[in-house]
Amino acid sequence: THQYPGLVKELKTYQDNLVLDGEIVAFDDKGRISFQQLQARSGLTRATDIKAADEKIPIIYYVFDVLYQGDRDLRGLPLRERKMILQNLIRSSDQIRLVYNLGDDGSVAFRACIENDLEGIVGKDADSAYESGRRSRSWLKVKRTRTDEFLICGWTEGLGARRSSFGALILGEHDAHGGLRFVGSVGTGFDAKKLKLLSSTLKPLVTDHCPFKSRPSGLSRATWVRPELVAEIKFAERTKDEILRAPVYLHLRKDIEPEDVKPKPIVHIEKNSEMPKKSKRSKMDTVPDDLASILSALDNDRESLTLDVSGASIKLTNLNKVFWPEWQRHSPTTKRDYINYLVRISPFILPHLRNRMITLIRFPNGIEGQKFYQKHWDEHLPKFVETVRAYTEHEKKDQNFLLCNNLASLIWLGQIADLELHTSHTRTTAEPDAAHLPRTFTGSLKHIENSLLNYPDFIVFDLDPYLYSGKEAKGDEPELHQKGFALTCKIALYLKEMLEQLSLKTFVKTSGKTGLHIYVPIVRNIAYEQVRQFSQSIGHALLESHPEQVTMDWSVAKRTGKVFFDHNMNARSKSLASIYSPRVIAQASVSTPLNWSELSDSYPADFTIQTVPARLNKVGDLWSDILSNKNDLQRFAASDPSLSKKRTTAKKAR
Repeated sequence: THQYPGLVKELKTYQDNLVLDGEIVAFDDKGRISFQQLQARSGLTRATDIKAADEKIPIIYYVFDVLYQGDRDLRGLPLRERKMILQNLIRSSDQIRLVYNLGDDGSVAFRACIENDLEGIVGKDADSAYESGRRSRSWLKVKRTRTDEFLICGWTEGLGARRSSFGALILGEHDAHGGLRFVGSVGTGFDAKKLKLLSSTLKPLVTDHCPFKSRPSGLSRATWVRPELVAEIKFAERTKDEILRAPVYLHLRKDIEPEDVKPKPIVHIEKNSEMPKKSKRSKMDTVPDDLASILSALDNDRESLTLDVSGASIKLTNLNKVFWPEWQRHSPTTKRDYINYLVRISPFILPHLRNRMITLIRFPNGIEGQKFYQKHWDEHLPKFVETVRAYTEHEKKDQNFLLCNNLASLIWLGQIADLELHTSHTRTTAEPDAAHLPRTFTGSLKHIENSLLNYPDFIVFDLDPYLYSGKEAKGDEPELHQKGFALTCKIALYLKEMLEQLSLKTFVKTSGKTGLHIYVPIVRNIAYEQVRQFSQSIGHALLESHPEQVTMDWSVAKRTGKVFFDHNMNARSKSLASIYSPRVIAQASVSTPLNWSELSDSYPADFTIQTVPARLNKVGDLWSDILSNKNDLQRFAASDPSLSKKRTTAKKAR
């Protein structure tokens, strides 16, 4: 560290004890990363030289990750959460910068990397832990093998087996002024056939004239040719003098004219937001190998089989049992189809399930059979299924609650016919915004009320249309129909406008049945009681503005013809269907995130177990960044003192 005194001085301004993962880089006079410049600095030992280099050869410490903060080991957290912590910790400066996500299109990111003369990219699973001391399978390093076109300007004398052909080809390219610039020689990549072909092709082009303005040094036995042949060369990088490092000959390019051989322009990336944004999360244009092997194992008519999922053995039975019967134009959906769906969407749904208590809605004999509602699992539980123990107000004792934190658990939920995946609005992990809250979930109601499990990640607004189509049986809830859903969309847009006037970021999804769910991500400094009160206040304001279209009445009979605004889903004991969860209705529809701009053109029945995987391939996960867009409700505390009441209580209880 003594070689980078300026950086050390700046790092000492951080009060927390931090363990960071990053890399120091130096730049050349053209602003390109230069290993040569970094070597020049790292070899210095005298204080006067180091001080001079600190000014003449500036460096930047690019921070990738955070492993420890204070006495907290963060390595077990998902990368997305560590990144959020890092963004709150690190202040970008002249010497310290964060490495931001380059977007979800790996090919675009890699292409920008190549065109900016960078070494490569590292693709990281956003849900991966930090694995110290080993090469993680969750990280994929794609090191560039850069190729470009160069003019063949001559060759050097061959020795030994190459005495009859040549030793290396002399390469050049046109500079910005139209002159020819020497970029090095390539002596590898040739087999006997290529040597013979090139020798015969080059001989008619031999000339006594060196094509470069000044003869390159070290080429005393060179044979020059007219620069009319274009070769494609693979190389590692360019030196400060534009000489190719580790060049390898690939082939001739007869499709490129010699005058077009020039350095390629660099693509400048000012911000991540300027990267092309086709989706907010990786799209599965190709299925990852581990998922492909599982899908392949399911692709048969066997009634039962055993899957190996990341070392866990899962026995699947009754795979041909129909869960959703045939309906109108929809084919029946079997247990095999359902598990296939869960595997395909697993990269998208697991981040939204992770570390949230789940409620089971089980239909072992399909949606027309008996329903089992469970928050606990009293039978033998597979080792890969994680649990959290917490006090329950209803039972007045501690109980184990299920978590779905991995693919094996998700597939197991399919095996036990959990046809709807309901999650709580709270997480069992404190990072990045609830480190101030206790994590004692057991022993008493007081413990659970003061813990982070009483502080949700979201305010939720549940909108359900009570417009009847006339086809419902007596006593049934309204069925899905165009008029009812259109009014729900209209009310949702009113609600969005109201929330945006409060500068609150909103996310919308279909409920998967007849209505919509609007989520507002919030900083975990407001307890459920206050969140519910806030939601209720918003509901009353919406009702006051649109009394003919909105209702908050608990009498079902009085809701008819209006959209019901349900604020009571904001409670510790409540849960809602997760995004990408199927629903137990005939269409096998799925609760699906939408862009607000597509709301008026969407219809819940369009999003089913059959269609959602293709949608995800096209648009990605529209909610992938929901926890990065949190709103702090404490700023409303001055106008509503109840919002700060519970926070004060929690602080005293620590």
